[in-house]
Amino acid sequence: MKSSKVIYFLLTGAIIAALALFVVFYETETIDEKEVVVPLVNKVVDAKPIEVKPTREETAETIKLEVVRVRPDGSLVIAGKGLPNSKIEIISNSEVIAVTTSDKIGDFVAVPQKQLNSGEYFLSFRQSTEDNKVVIANKSVAINVTGKKDDLPIVAIVDSQGKLGAKVIQAPGLEKKEQSIKNNKQINTKTIQEPQVRILAITHDSKSGQLVLSGIAYNGVQVNAGFTGKETSSTKIINDEWTLSVPGKLIVGKQKVFAVLLGKNGKVLSENSITISGKSIENANGKTLIIVQKGDALWNIAYQRLGLGNRYIDIFELNKDKIQNPDLIYPKQLFIIPNKSN
Repeated sequence: MKSSKVIYFLLTGAIIAALALFVVFYETETIDEKEVVVPLVNKVVDAKPIEVKPTREETAETIKLEVVRVRPDGSLVIAGKGLPNSKIEIISNSEVIAVTTSDKIGDFVAVPQKQLNSGEYFLSFRQSTEDNKVVIANKSVAINVTGKKDDLPIVAIVDSQGKLGAKVIQAPGLEKKEQSIKNNKQINTKTIQEPQVRILAITHDSKSGQLVLSGIAYNGVQVNAGFTGKETSSTKIINDEWTLSVPGKLIVGKQKVFAVLLGKNGKVLSENSITISGKSIENANGKTLIIVQKGDALWNIAYQRLGLGNRYIDIFELNKDKIQNPDLIYPKQLFIIPNKSN
């Protein structure tokens, strides 16, 4: 009985071992017989990486709005500082209403060709840099235009990310309040302001054949002006402004016109000068020549001199030989200003 059990277990073990060998042999054969598919290369190709420049949109503090003005007729001007050498688009309700270009330090001025109709507007700013990076500024402008002749539109700068509240920068009555604050500030700081004189405009008086200079001056009592090396004339300062005729005639060539600010004791406190040519005076044909100051923009000049910012186009037309881009003008450039009545 015992021997039969031993034989039984031996036979069972032999069968299990045979089955194990069969499985191992079968799997090995199966793996060896599997077909491996390899892609064929019929032609050797010099593989070069494909350069992909994805357009990225980022939201950042990249726009500093310095001037946002909307007149009752809906004419709009926006000036400030953004990313240098970038295309700046102003967008309203998914529509681009103005496109401009910032200069090498980021300054820009934008004036939409169409005036804003009555209604509410929410303007955003999209900048495209030279390396195709797109940045959406996190500052936006909200505008409410009534369309009525004497209603000053309400303008507010809004933080589009909701971190800061809206700042109203234009509204009926706000300008008078700000002017009052500004006047009080000027009174308080006038005594400590550094003496300064500037020539802002030159006009050729055809009757006298002389040049008429005008400008601003601070913390002095008298302005003397004339051609370098020639007789000068003097005038008093009234409300920080001055005007006088320069003795002598500018016929040909270039000459330097200067203005000096004098104190009570006759001491020179400040000096300003500009080089002009007979050709510039001739081309002006009796019209006023303005001298561009730091921070000036054509729209601001048109608004201050002609009463309407959109007349910057008239200034551009008269000075095409000096202005390549209406958004880019530089200090000490001389521009002819059209007559105010035109």
